[in-house]
Amino acid sequence: MVKGVVVLLTGLLVLCLPGLRQETIAAKTAAQLLKSMEPEQICLMPPVGYQAARTAAGAAATPQAEKPGVMPAGWPGKGVPGGDVRPARIVYDPNPTYNGMAVDPQNGIVVMSDENRGSLLTYDLKNGGQDKATTDPRRHVIGGKVGLGFIAGVALDPVRREIYTVNNDGGGMVVHPYDAQGDVAPIRKLTVPHQSWGLSLDLVNDELAVTSQQYQGISIFKRTASHTDRPIRSIRGTETKLADPHGVFLDAASDEVFAANHGNWTEMRTYSADGPPLLPGEYIPGRFEKPSIRVYRASSNGNVPPIRTIQGPQSHLAWPMGITVDDDAKELLVANYGTDQILIFAKNANGDVAPQRILGGDRTGIVGPIAVSVDRKSNELWVANYGDHTAVVFDRTASGNVAPKRIIRNAPAGTPTAGFTNASAAAYDSKRDQLLVPN
Repeated sequence: MVKGVVVLLTGLLVLCLPGLRQETIAAKTAAQLLKSMEPEQICLMPPVGYQAARTAAGAAATPQAEKPGVMPAGWPGKGVPGGDVRPARIVYDPNPTYNGMAVDPQNGIVVMSDENRGSLLTYDLKNGGQDKATTDPRRHVIGGKVGLGFIAGVALDPVRREIYTVNNDGGGMVVHPYDAQGDVAPIRKLTVPHQSWGLSLDLVNDELAVTSQQYQGISIFKRTASHTDRPIRSIRGTETKLADPHGVFLDAASDEVFAANHGNWTEMRTYSADGPPLLPGEYIPGRFEKPSIRVYRASSNGNVPPIRTIQGPQSHLAWPMGITVDDDAKELLVANYGTDQILIFAKNANGDVAPQRILGGDRTGIVGPIAVSVDRKSNELWVANYGDHTAVVFDRTASGNVAPKRIIRNAPAGTPTAGFTNASAAAYDSKRDQLLVPN
């Protein structure tokens, strides 16, 4: 496991920081990173197979430490529980949880990423209704070969019939064909910065854009990029004012790229205390700012300022997630997770401005919206919910607290969700008898 982490992070530092000298990163930054991740500095359980250990228990012909797949003698220590221990309880959600979403009116499908089980679900655009039962997908890509883990953004190429999916917590971007089903390997992979979240395709210029939370930037690749191909452009640096970017939209019609920002920023540094900063100049402390939508020239490169920004109390922005642009209507649509709303702005909106209209309320069924898409062919607006097991469909011009036309369910109505995203450490509150799990 240590080897895998080192390879991943080293690859990120060496391959995904355009504008910096490669030899500097490889020789200094990567060396410090490797030094700080020596195995003896990390507390790890021995990489062994539990079943093999149980089978070999009691065999004394060869010392346990010399047997492959056998626990070393004395591990984990006297009086310390260890081995193949069954948990007392498990808190988990066995159902999919929608995250990224993309519609393809040309081929009549909608694809949603499932970060909970690491899968892709494809539905017909006419699926759904008012039924409370689970909606059966047309196809379901899931299994150990698919290369999907903590996945986020999804984009579709209707011409080549390809599904692009980005992994947020390692694993890069993967591409599957439309007809993929079950446990199938991707036809193409691309290394992208760690904590990449948003994904957008520009089929006019044959480019794709990826946002990275940790990298605090937008990387633009050739659509056909694979393996460790470098981005052709990157928008990153203090002048960009990108801060934990999530949703992204690459708009060929206006040579613009839109990015939704949560607002927290920190300089990415190596794990070593004496390691060099990855941005030139003096160290800049982290900060929190108001969430925003920032817009740049898509053809720009480097540490460039935005050409427009939506930010301020009138905007209602709170944890903006997926975004899309409807060029025909000249509208920007934002899945506003923090308020359970879809915010619709004028495409050229700038400053502390209010949305042109807001879709949200108890009748809408919008709960923790994570992605939004527009189907111009059927004149419909799609919303993928993270807060429950649904995606909801409206008329494209819907506004206010209105009921959806159709509902797609990945679990029966009323099924609770654990709400886990990227769960890390857990704590026990003895006063309230509660488990606290940060995501």
